[in-house]
Amino acid sequence: MNRKPALVALGIGIALVASGCVAPPPSPGPAPQMAREAALLETQAAAVAADTFARLTEADAALDASLLGDRVAGDALTVRTAQYKVARSVSDAKPEVLPSEMQALYVSAESSWPRVLAGVSAQPGDNLTPVVSLWVQDDIASPYSLRAWAHMIPGASMPSMASDVTGAAQLSVTESSVAPTPQEAIEQYVEYLRAGKGSELAAAFAPDTYAERLFAGRDVLSTAASGAGGAYSDTIEADLENAYVMATADGGALVFAPLTVASAFSVSNAKVSVPAADQALVEGTLDATVTHHYRDLIVLYIPGPGTGGLPAVVAADHHLIKVTP
Repeated sequence: MNRKPALVALGIGIALVASGCVAPPPSPGPAPQMAREAALLETQAAAVAADTFARLTEADAALDASLLGDRVAGDALTVRTAQYKVARSVSDAKPEVLPSEMQALYVSAESSWPRVLAGVSAQPGDNLTPVVSLWVQDDIASPYSLRAWAHMIPGASMPSMASDVTGAAQLSVTESSVAPTPQEAIEQYVEYLRAGKGSELAAAFAPDTYAERLFAGRDVLSTAASGAGGAYSDTIEADLENAYVMATADGGALVFAPLTVASAFSVSNAKVSVPAADQALVEGTLDATVTHHYRDLIVLYIPGPGTGGLPAVVAADHHLIKVTP
C-alpha cells in the first residue's frame, strides 16, 4: 500500500542580523608625509551616498529593482531584488531598512580603476547596529554603484582611516605589508567557518556573532535533519575576485569580502516545506531536499604591524537570495 509522504516544515533559519551597540567610527588618522589625493571630494562622496539612498527609497516603495538604475549593482542588486520578490509575495514582509544618514565616508586614493568608497551609517535603532556599505566605480565612464552592505558586529569598532583629503590607499588581496595578507585572512576565516567552533583557527580571529550564529544554526539544522532521517550540510566559498581592500591609518587593512553560502537540508520518506518568505524565492519543486543560497559580506579588519590584536570581523550580513530543491 502506498503511503503519502509526510511533510517536514523547515521553519528554522539562520538569523544573522546584528543587534546591539557599537562605538562611533574614530576620527581620521593623520595624513602621511607624502600626501595622496582622494579620488572624490567629501561633497562628491556624500552626493554618491545621497543619490543611492534616494534611488533605494523610490525602488523600495514600488518594490521594483529597475528603479535602482546604475546606482545599485552586483551583490547589492541581487540581494535587493530577492527582498522585493519576498515583499511582493508576503504581506508583512518589507525590504531591509538601510539608513541613509552617514557617520563616516571613507574615500579611496586610487588613481586607476576600480575605485571604492565605503560608508558607515548612523545607528538605525536601539536594536540594530550601523550598516557598512561598499560602493565601486569600475571605470572612468561608470558611476559609483552600491555593491554590498553589512551590519556591524555588536561591540565592534571600525579602525581609523585616512582623512577625506588624502584618501585611503587601495591594496591588493595579496598585500604583504600586513600579516596575514588579506587573501590569507579571508581564506583562513572561511576555513574556520567550515570547521566550526572547535577549529584551531578560532584562536586566529577575534570572536564575532556572525560565526557564532552560523555555528548555532548549523547545530540546530543538523539535529532537525537527523531527526527526520536526513542530513544537513553547508558549503562556504570566498569570492576573492570581488574582494576589495582599503589601508587603515595604523598600517593595517579593511577587507570587504563576499562569501557564497549554500545550506542543504534533506529528509527521508517525506517532503520539506519552507516558510512563506523562503517560498517566494523557490526555484523548482521541493521534495525531500532543499538548499538555501546566501550571498554574504564580511568586513574584516587586519591590525597594522606592531599594533597587537587579532584580525576581527567588524561587520557581516547573511542574505538569502534563492531556494532550490
